[in-house]
Amino acid sequence: MGLDRRGFLRGAAGLSAAGVLAGAGSGQFTAAAAPRKHSRRRTLSVQDWMSALGDATPVQRLTVPGTHDSGARHGGPWVACQNTTVDAQLASGIRFLDVRCRAVDDVFAIHHGAFYQELMFGDVLDSCRTFLTAHPSETVLMRVKQEYSEVSAEEFRRIFGIYLDAKGYRPLFRLEPGLPTLGQARGRVVLLADSDGLGGVRYADPQLFDIQDDYMTEPFGKWPKIEAQFRKAVARPGKLFVNYVSTAALLPPRSNADRLNPQVKTLLESAEGSSWRGLGIVPMDFPNEFGLADTLIRHNLAGRGITLVG
Repeated sequence: MGLDRRGFLRGAAGLSAAGVLAGAGSGQFTAAAAPRKHSRRRTLSVQDWMSALGDATPVQRLTVPGTHDSGARHGGPWVACQNTTVDAQLASGIRFLDVRCRAVDDVFAIHHGAFYQELMFGDVLDSCRTFLTAHPSETVLMRVKQEYSEVSAEEFRRIFGIYLDAKGYRPLFRLEPGLPTLGQARGRVVLLADSDGLGGVRYADPQLFDIQDDYMTEPFGKWPKIEAQFRKAVARPGKLFVNYVSTAALLPPRSNADRLNPQVKTLLESAEGSSWRGLGIVPMDFPNEFGLADTLIRHNLAGRGITLVG
């Protein structure tokens, strides 16, 4: 994408003040039972969509709308992957965040390639903490990856530890290994660690994950891979499937999203696709432009007599 030719900004923004997460992560949330055949439909906000699901639900049986390169809103058309803030993404039903961290001294600046995104890791964590405190039925699955720095895994882990302890974010995270049930994850951020030694679930562990992330395939070639991954998740459940709709090939991310996102929506709302369950994590660019978060959320709610509202 020619990022190096366009220069970069070093992250100098201050960290948001850290606090202590109160009352989250208890895992004690009882979902309402599915209504009887003749009972009234009830409404459910997209902000609380996980409240309809039982505590025993494994996360790998969910269909989770997510954003690819969640903080990437600045740097021009070849860099921006989103046009809404992390706060707005969570409020719209997004429950997977792809967080790219540049190690700068003792902090993480959020980057997409060379471009600083006017956002710090503490800002992302504050957004998650505020949201989960207000909506304790929910969880956020967060991939944390090093971006545009090349410090050792040990140094990256040291800085991450500063956020956990010196900055007070440890209570926000679920750092246990293995994929949790929804009850074990409620009210917390489930760390999907894309760097050695951070704790949590090791992202892309082939024993746990099945990932489609062919980010350098143009839309005509990418679409069959997306569709095949959906079908595989339905036919061979067990692992946590991840199906990246995003691609950076040939055209800017927004242009590719304008081509791929409507195809995904059409497939998932078709007579065949609407019956699919347990599609896993679906990271997208610009999902708000096409209502894809709502479409994916509904794959968790079928047969429960629920009308989803914004």
